[in-house]
Amino acid sequence: MVKFKLNGQLVDVQDGLTVLQAAESLGISIPTLCYHKDLSPFGGCRLCVVEVRGARLPMTSCNLPATTGLIVQTESPALTRYRQAVLRMLLSNYYDASYTRNNGSTGLDEHSEFARLCREYHVDVSQNMAPRPLRPIDSDPNPFVWVDMNKCIQCTRCVRACAEIQGRFVWTQAYRGYQARIVAGADSTMLASRCESCGACVAYCPTRALDNKMSMTAGQADRLVRTTCTYCSVGCQLDLNVKENVSGDQVIRVTSHHETPDTVNRLHLCLKGRYGYEFIHSPTRHTRPRVRQHLLEGGASGNGRSKLVETDWDTALEIAARGLSAARRTHGSQAVGVLASGRLLNEENYLLNKLARQVLGTNNIDCSAYLYATSVTDGLIDSLGLPAMPTSFEDIANNASSLLVIGSNLTEQHPVFGARIRQAVLRRKLKLVVASPDFVNIAEYAALAVYHQPHREAALVNGLMLCLLEKGWHDPSVATSHPTRFAALQKALESRTPRWAAEQAGVSVEALYKSADILAHHRPSAIVWSVGLADPEHGQSNVEALASLALLLGDLNKPGGGVIPLHTQANLQGACDMGARPGWLPGYQWCSDQQSRLKFEQAWGAELPSQPGLPASEMMRQANAGRVRALYILGEDLLNSTPQAAAVRHSLEACDFVILQEPAASETTRYADVVLPGVTFAEKTGTYTNAERRVQLVRQAIQPVGKARPDWQIIAGLAQRIIQFEQRRFHTAYYAGWDYADSDQIMLEIARLTPIYAGVTHARLAHSAGLQWPVTSVQDPGTQRLAIDAFSIHREQLA
Repeated sequence: MVKFKLNGQLVDVQDGLTVLQAAESLGISIPTLCYHKDLSPFGGCRLCVVEVRGARLPMTSCNLPATTGLIVQTESPALTRYRQAVLRMLLSNYYDASYTRNNGSTGLDEHSEFARLCREYHVDVSQNMAPRPLRPIDSDPNPFVWVDMNKCIQCTRCVRACAEIQGRFVWTQAYRGYQARIVAGADSTMLASRCESCGACVAYCPTRALDNKMSMTAGQADRLVRTTCTYCSVGCQLDLNVKENVSGDQVIRVTSHHETPDTVNRLHLCLKGRYGYEFIHSPTRHTRPRVRQHLLEGGASGNGRSKLVETDWDTALEIAARGLSAARRTHGSQAVGVLASGRLLNEENYLLNKLARQVLGTNNIDCSAYLYATSVTDGLIDSLGLPAMPTSFEDIANNASSLLVIGSNLTEQHPVFGARIRQAVLRRKLKLVVASPDFVNIAEYAALAVYHQPHREAALVNGLMLCLLEKGWHDPSVATSHPTRFAALQKALESRTPRWAAEQAGVSVEALYKSADILAHHRPSAIVWSVGLADPEHGQSNVEALASLALLLGDLNKPGGGVIPLHTQANLQGACDMGARPGWLPGYQWCSDQQSRLKFEQAWGAELPSQPGLPASEMMRQANAGRVRALYILGEDLLNSTPQAAAVRHSLEACDFVILQEPAASETTRYADVVLPGVTFAEKTGTYTNAERRVQLVRQAIQPVGKARPDWQIIAGLAQRIIQFEQRRFHTAYYAGWDYADSDQIMLEIARLTPIYAGVTHARLAHSAGLQWPVTSVQDPGTQRLAIDAFSIHREQLA
C-alpha cells in the first residue's frame, strides 16, 4: 500500500496507481480530456494538473505515480486559473460550425465532454473559439463516421483507441508546428487507411470531432436503454438512444455503454453493433398479422396460395392454431415441425420448446441455423461432455500463450473478440496459428498461416495430433487422465503419418510440424472455431478431432486454455440451452432419460415424447416428401440464410401449412400461410446467452411497431388456442400454465426446471454484467470456468 496526503487527508491506496487513479478510487474527481481509463496515459492536454509540494509547476496527475510521502492538492484558485487557460488555448484552434441539433434547433455543441468542461470552468466557447474553420467539415467519405477536424484538440484519444482497442492504426499525428493535426493513414481517407468502421474513435472522442454520421441530424436522445447486441455471440452491451415522439419512440443511434464495469466489450463495439440498427424502423416491418385470403373465407386455396391479407390478432392466432392442430390430429405429431432461432430470447425459445413437446407432442424442434450447418458444439458434447465453451473471452485474451483459429473469420464474424486477440498478439506476443482455405484478416497477425484445401480440416487436425505424438510434445498426463480416449485415439492414428495428413489437407508437412511446435511449446494453448467447421457432412467429426487435439495439448482445465466454439447468432447458445434441439430438453437434459423427462412431465402436466425428433435439415426433406405437413418458423428468413435455398423453397411450397413469425418481410414470407408480426430486440425484455455462457438482459427500449407483439406473447397465445381446440387432450389447468404476465415469470419457470439456470433472475441480471452458467442458486455468482470432467453430458449414460 502507498500512503500520501491528498487534499490534506492521509490516504492509503494500492501500489502502482497514478495520482489520478488514486483520486478516482477515493471518489475525488479531477478533470481530464486526453485521459481515458481504457487507454494508455498521454499527459498532453494538461487539464488534469495538480499541485505537488516541492514541484515548481503543476503536474499532470494521469501519469504521475502515487508514491509514499507525496503531498497533493487537486483543487485551488491557481489550478482553476491554469485549467481555464488550458481550455482557452485549446479553443484557439477549435471551431464549431453550429450544426449540432439541440432541443429542435441547431447550434453549438452543448453535450460533448469538452463543452461540459468549458461550462464547468466558465469558459465561453463562442467567445474563445477560432473565428473561422481551418479544415473542411464532413471531410471523410466514410459512410458511418462524421469527421470535422475543426473540433479536434489533438488529445490523441482516437489514435490510441484505434491502436489499443481495435488494432487497426488508422489515425496518427502528422505534420509539425501550427500544421500539426490528426490524419488517417498517410493523410488519406479512413477506408483507404484500412478502417473497419467500428466507431471506437467516435466512442472515445471528447469533442465530437468524430461522430456518428447516420444520426448527425437526429438531436439528443431523451433516454438511454442498456441492452445486449443482437448480432453475434460475443454478447456486447450497448445503449440504445431513444427519442420520444408523439408518433412513437424511435431509436436514433447506438452508443457504447459506460456505466456497468466488467462487460464483455467495455466501450468497444463493431460496425454491425454500432451502426446496424436501422432494421428496427425498417419500412418492411410487419405491423399487423396477415393470412391467406382463402383461410379467412374458409375455402380451399385452389392452385397455389391465395394472397396474404391483413387481419386481427384473434383471427390470425385462431387460424394458426387450427392449422397446427389439424396437421397433428390428422397425420400425427411427427407431421409438425418447429424451427426456433438464435435471434429469439431465451424465454421465447423455452416457450417454443414447451409448445412443441407439451402442446404439439413432438420433439421435431431445432434451430433454423442448422438447416445448412451442424452446431459448432455437437461434436464437443459427444467428445468432452461440454455443450459450450468452458472458459471466458477475458481468460483467453489475457492468459492464452498460443491460439489455433480454424474455420473462423474471427475479425469479421466476432469482431470485438477478434480485436481482443489482435491486442493479445500485439501486447503479450500471443502466438497465433490460423488455418483456413483462403485468406482471413486475422491471418495478418499470425505467427503462422496455414492454407488447406476446403473441407479438409479434420485431416489437418489429425496431422497436428500425429506430429504431437511422434515428437512426444503431447501432455503425458492425458494417458492417465483419459486412458480410454487416449488409447482409442492412438489406435485410430497408428497407421497414419504426418506426411499422409499433410497430403490429405493440401499443406506442407513442414507447416504441420511448425504449427504443432507453436501450440505445444507456448502453453497454455486454446482452439477457436466457428461455422466454417460446421458443414453438414464433416461438422461433427471436425469438432471431435479438435476436442481430441485439445486433450493432447492438456490445457483444457488451465487458465488460458480450452476450446472456444463461437456461434454465429447472438443467442444460438441460449436456444440450445433452452432445448431448441431435437433430443435435448432445457438444460441439456436428454429426452430419452426417464428421470429428466418425468420432471418436465410433472411440471407441464403432459406425457412427453421420448425419442429425439427430426433435425432442421431433415424436417425440410420430410416436408418436401409430404410427411411433415405443418411448419412453425420463428425469427428467420430461411431462404436468405441457407446455401440450399432452392431445396428449402421446394419444401415450403410442398408443405400444407406454414406459419412464419418474423419482424419484417422477407423472401420466406412469400411461402407463409400465416404471418405473425414479431418484434426486434429493441421492443422486448428477456435474456440472451452468449458463447461464453454469459446470460445477459435484453431490455425493451421502445413500444412494438404497429400491432406487432413480443414473440413470447405470440407463442403463449398460440398455445392457449391449441389447448382450447383440443379440450379432450388437455385439462383446463393447461391453459393457465401458459398465462405469463411477463418474460421475468418465464425465467422463473426456467430456473425451476433447468439446474444450470437455477440462480438466474432478471433482477440479478439488471445490476450485473451477466452470469455465466451453471448458476446453481440465487447466491451463486456463476461459473467462469467449467472443469471438463465436472460437467459431463454423455448420451450413452442417459439413454
